[in-house]
Amino acid sequence: MNIQEYCLEKNFYFDDDTLFNFHCCLQTKPFTILYGPSGTGKSKIAELYADYICDQNSLDLEEHLCFVPVRPNWTSPSDLMGFYDYLNGNFVKSEFYNFMVKAEADQANPYFLILDEMNLSVVEHYFSDFLACIESRRIVKSAFSHDIKGWESKSIHSQYSTLAQSIVFTYFSLVEKGELKLDDTFEFSQIREHQLVLEWKEKHYNGQSSSWQPMFRTEFNNADRNSLVYRLFEKIDSGVYKLRIAKNYDLTELSKDILEKMSKLFSGSITQHELEVYKNKDGVISKPIPLNLYIIGTINMDESTHALSSKVLDRANTIEMNNVSKDILTAQIAQRGTLKVDSLDHTFSTIRSLPTINSAKQLNDSRPNLVDLIYSVNDGLNQFRTNMGHRSIFEITDYINNYIKISGDASLAEDALDLQFCQKLIPKLMGADERVEHSIIHTVTILTDGKLNNSDHILMEDMTSHNYPKTLDKLQRMFKYYTQNGFVNFANV
Repeated sequence: MNIQEYCLEKNFYFDDDTLFNFHCCLQTKPFTILYGPSGTGKSKIAELYADYICDQNSLDLEEHLCFVPVRPNWTSPSDLMGFYDYLNGNFVKSEFYNFMVKAEADQANPYFLILDEMNLSVVEHYFSDFLACIESRRIVKSAFSHDIKGWESKSIHSQYSTLAQSIVFTYFSLVEKGELKLDDTFEFSQIREHQLVLEWKEKHYNGQSSSWQPMFRTEFNNADRNSLVYRLFEKIDSGVYKLRIAKNYDLTELSKDILEKMSKLFSGSITQHELEVYKNKDGVISKPIPLNLYIIGTINMDESTHALSSKVLDRANTIEMNNVSKDILTAQIAQRGTLKVDSLDHTFSTIRSLPTINSAKQLNDSRPNLVDLIYSVNDGLNQFRTNMGHRSIFEITDYINNYIKISGDASLAEDALDLQFCQKLIPKLMGADERVEHSIIHTVTILTDGKLNNSDHILMEDMTSHNYPKTLDKLQRMFKYYTQNGFVNFANV
């Protein structure tokens, strides 16, 4: 069952593009903001997404979802985290703090925080420390220099099939789930008695156990230097092994599922500044934000809320939820095999990579025209000071890479960029001066190859006939609002 079908069972409908986009946003960066009028499904799509992921992984939603309604009187991080009671000398923990502790102790599974109506208070007042810690995340290069470059094209097996491969796959599964670290020693009994190896035994060894242990020991201690297992691990003591620091491989020996795990684990670990929780006479008490914590904020834009600053918008994907149409009455049919959400991976836990310059380089290698377009738009916005920074561009390119990888369809790259212009660039184009007008005209001109290059064109054109229709439609709506009111905010239209 895909997520759209799951939502329909709960009597809610969200289209394929919205669901897939939401998933890709969280996979690119674990902080996403949903905006739109009240009642358009912002909180519900966040809840149902968490519900679906938990259901598919046999997890209890109540344990993995924390719903926090933001209050108008929030003025500091203690309103979210809890506070130190100086009279009684103890820390009064919030529901979210306890949730974060639980997530930190369970890195093998995802946890979801929903900040409902997060702009009822000024976001920076209670959330700026959190944002700073998320942005401090960086990759520390792994000490393991195993040469597995180009594994996608060189490996000939899709899944592990031999006993040696099952041993290797099981080891990296343990590391991926946090039960072992790459530099830990381990007893081979941890591998031999693991469910994955026992499942291989049941399938390929006809359930016979009389000579199982000697067979396993021989495989693990094979003296043949061409043996996959022998070259991967080094013996530390009797029955105790450790992953070798550096080794090259004939990649045809390693199946794709093994190499995919290795490529993630060897790419380096993510480190970050810790979040200050409270201070007392003993000093500052702090803790890291768990890498398996995914944050979803919802916002309304009315007289009761505060506008989001560039600092906040720049650090999230901002998704518009404003599609209210009678079509929903006849569109509630999900067809498996024809939707992008059919390829949605529900088995994720912690984030494994960060958007960096390598994200832009990767996209530039496959689709240099898209990278050129991004910089053409951004370069022209420099003079108006509405341009994006390196971080936003790297996140855009990383999102496109993820969108292509998850969907398995490279032809969708332009669709992904269209969404990213809406979610990363357009929120920056707001204000009440001519810079907004010039920025919109410039962006439309670049996206239409110069065909639409003045106010009349933008006001009158049917934007659905051009590439990047979502972005152009949004810019058209913003431009009309600006010409009528003298100012515009991305959430006004």
